[in-house]
Amino acid sequence: MATALSLATVVGAVGAASAAARSATFTSTAHSSAVALSPLPGTPDASPNTQISILGVPRSQIQSARVVGSSTGLHGGQFHAYSGRRGASFVLSRPLAQGERVSVTVHIKGRAPIAYKFTVAHLAVDPPIINSPVQQPSKLQHFVSAPNLLPPKITVMRGAGSLKGDVFLTPLPSPVVHPESNNAVSINPVGPGGPMIIDSHGRLIWFQQLPRPTVAADFRTQRLNGHPVLTWWQGQVTIAAYGLGEGVIADPSYRTLKFVHAGNGYSADIHEFRLTPQGDALFTVNSLVMIHLPGTAPGKLNLFLDSIVQEVDVRTGLVVWEWHSLGHIPLKDSYVTPALSPYFDAFHLNSIEPDGDGRVLVSARDTCAVYKIDKASGRILWTLGGKASTFRLGPGARFWFQHDARPLPGNRVSLFDDEAGPPQKGPYSRGLVLKLDTRHRTARVARQYHRPGDNSPANSEGNVQTLPGGGVFLGFGSNPFFSAFSPSGQLVFDARLPQDDGSYRSFTFPWSATPKTRPAAVVKSGSVYVSWNGATTVARWQVLAGSKLIASAPWRGFETRIPVGAGSGPFTVRALNRAGNVLARVSAQ
Repeated sequence: MATALSLATVVGAVGAASAAARSATFTSTAHSSAVALSPLPGTPDASPNTQISILGVPRSQIQSARVVGSSTGLHGGQFHAYSGRRGASFVLSRPLAQGERVSVTVHIKGRAPIAYKFTVAHLAVDPPIINSPVQQPSKLQHFVSAPNLLPPKITVMRGAGSLKGDVFLTPLPSPVVHPESNNAVSINPVGPGGPMIIDSHGRLIWFQQLPRPTVAADFRTQRLNGHPVLTWWQGQVTIAAYGLGEGVIADPSYRTLKFVHAGNGYSADIHEFRLTPQGDALFTVNSLVMIHLPGTAPGKLNLFLDSIVQEVDVRTGLVVWEWHSLGHIPLKDSYVTPALSPYFDAFHLNSIEPDGDGRVLVSARDTCAVYKIDKASGRILWTLGGKASTFRLGPGARFWFQHDARPLPGNRVSLFDDEAGPPQKGPYSRGLVLKLDTRHRTARVARQYHRPGDNSPANSEGNVQTLPGGGVFLGFGSNPFFSAFSPSGQLVFDARLPQDDGSYRSFTFPWSATPKTRPAAVVKSGSVYVSWNGATTVARWQVLAGSKLIASAPWRGFETRIPVGAGSGPFTVRALNRAGNVLARVSAQ
């Protein structure tokens, strides 16, 4: 009979994992590559629906996999190869049992057998999602030609028109975190969520409005197999401040190419959707499990929220690699305790970034630390910040409840320092670049950026985007601001969403698009109102009655009003680019 997972089991699994990793991650000859297996050896809370992922050798070299559960016995399954001849997943024909121990033996041609064990989690039910139909119409934009589109109003305070690109946002309610209460998050919604692009004057370019309670996050341009794409996460957010959703990949004309799902029975979390050069997607995943914690009654199970890194092959949907915080990061390193929340969120991973040579950099909000992880062994190579920092932090280098840690050239790391609390709350949030000395194990401030006079640190979220030429673009997360700074740290662009709205991350990118959709045009009170959601190359609109040109107007933002007198149409409206070429036509009446 399966038994409850205890903290002693978890702690013991850490030592077992390192020993098992010596047999599960190896190079048999000078020319052999490392093989990474997941669930990693010693994983204390794998999914019952897990695949056995074998990364590092072609499928043709993988001979067999034997999987035996302590209560379910021998499991059959089939191998499915990853794209790019990198390995394969052994997909089990039936699920494993919750709480059981699982023995795995993998045979690879020319190598010694790899044998190890892991434990299956006792799963709990996800908490309710945040769902409020309330909105604040006075803070929303309204258009005659697109009456159902309700993006938030944008205010540019400094540097209108100064950016070399457009701004990518995902408006969503600013969460107010209450760790001391049973209601972990509260919100005051402004309007619908969705991926949104504006120009540096604050004018709307594109908004894909999502139905409540679905929201979006992490909207940006990336590359997939060498091609430019738009990507974002979309889904619902629970009252425990984690997401249940999927990744979306769209082409440069906004057409959806693929929905990318987390594997092993999980949902993709809101905090990361990163594409790799190998054609994989990196997700954060949160799994609510039941474990026994010390100090509680014998046999009592406690809710625990494990933070997981998962890498999925976009083409096949197979899980390439998976890493669990539980069993790798000591619970004592967290600044959160079970008493602060009914969902013990000890880690709260919020960013993942490949760091070359089979390593990744991850940020954990609730330990106030950044970790460099070796994918093959699962071992933490170093820790930056928090209670167990490998590095001695120089003056001003301490950070609290950070987000968006990214490796930079020159042994540097950028991150968004929320300075949120508890236990600490600074006067402002900042973008922070730290210079690491890995020999002497020191970290010093190389550069920091903050809004002058800002005395309201972001309660959560936020990001730092390094720009060509040395400047940075900061998104202030749950605060409504997004700002650009020069290489010297001068504020050169500053804008905001309405109060009560934020954007999990904010970016700026050069952008040009001609949608495959058609413009929208409406005749009202002697004028034609016309818009084309997502178009960036319209310079002028023309209105024709039959074949006669009766009115014309330059593009004036998302919606352009063109007076046409007393006529009621029907009219034909044409979109022209700067060269005078017709981009699209639409009827208006």
